[in-house]
Amino acid sequence: MSRIGLLQKPWPDAFAATVAKVAAPGAEPLSLFTAMGHSQKALDRFLAGAVPGKGALDLHTREIVIERTAAQTGCEYEWGIHTKVFAAKAGLSPEQVQSTYSGAANDGNWDEKDAAVIATVDALLANKKLSDDEFARITAHFDTEQLIEIIQLVAFYHGVALFTGAIALPSEPGMPRFPAA
Repeated sequence: MSRIGLLQKPWPDAFAATVAKVAAPGAEPLSLFTAMGHSQKALDRFLAGAVPGKGALDLHTREIVIERTAAQTGCEYEWGIHTKVFAAKAGLSPEQVQSTYSGAANDGNWDEKDAAVIATVDALLANKKLSDDEFARITAHFDTEQLIEIIQLVAFYHGVALFTGAIALPSEPGMPRFPAA
């Protein structure tokens, strides 16, 4: 159970307007939103900081960044959603999904470009920066706009991990959990 609880219906007007934008018609909003919705200002800032819709990255790369960031930051909540809802659409194999959790850039599951993404996420989370060699590796495959989006996604989903961890937000019903070691 979440430490701060979730907003319940009837929604406050501002939150109802947000739900209309972020949830599928007739679907309930994710508990991440109903938890954060206790502060509409925080929720608005959170959603403004997301990288929604069509960005500079293709779905495949975007999902590698998100799933690896979620796994490396211990965010089972977000990892579960993305591996269930988006991984197959993004062309990630079951072995690659497993690798986002327990693999490495050089574990044989990734081509050179995807391995550079995994290594970049790992370096950013471990060191909060990229060395010259790490920067050269990622920019061999991505332009500046794409690189900025990769960095922003890592930062954003690291923030999601901090929020969900601080309030002990449980996984959404029916979503995968981290694989057993």
